[in-house]
Amino acid sequence: MLIRMTRHAARAAVVATALSLTACQMADGPLPSEAGDRPNEIEEISRDMVNVAGHDPAATDDLVNDVTHYAEGDMDGMVAATDLSRRLAQAIAGKTFTAAEALPLARSCYIAVAARQLSDKQAENLQNEFKSQVMALGVDEPQAQVLAVQVGVVQRAVTTRQRRWYELR
Repeated sequence: MLIRMTRHAARAAVVATALSLTACQMADGPLPSEAGDRPNEIEEISRDMVNVAGHDPAATDDLVNDVTHYAEGDMDGMVAATDLSRRLAQAIAGKTFTAAEALPLARSCYIAVAARQLSDKQAENLQNEFKSQVMALGVDEPQAQVLAVQVGVVQRAVTTRQRRWYELR
């Protein structure tokens, strides 16, 4: 009888521990709004990418301005977003794609710079999506990986979300 109670207590302790650990994970944060002029601004970023790919001399500056706009007021965010934009411009120069094909990547650029409350998991997913999207435009895997890492740098620079004491990595 005592052995059964000990087994049940041990099982209950394991279940309680497992449940408490899953409850300690960071909740997802809100994505930035895409209301108002945001869809047009995101489309402008995709057109900037097409212009960069076509070697328009002003296109890189346009891309930098349109992406870094969402980090205004945050110097670290501006620096990281500028670096992301310039690296992206170098990676896509000479590639062939349409603005519609670049739209998912443009949206990811917007989210990377404008989102302030993403969880670690959301930021990781954003990096993975960014890598896939840039590779879909013809960028090779090593260069895409560098860009994905820079997305993480941008997110760490712009985030205002503080990890809570009870949140695990």
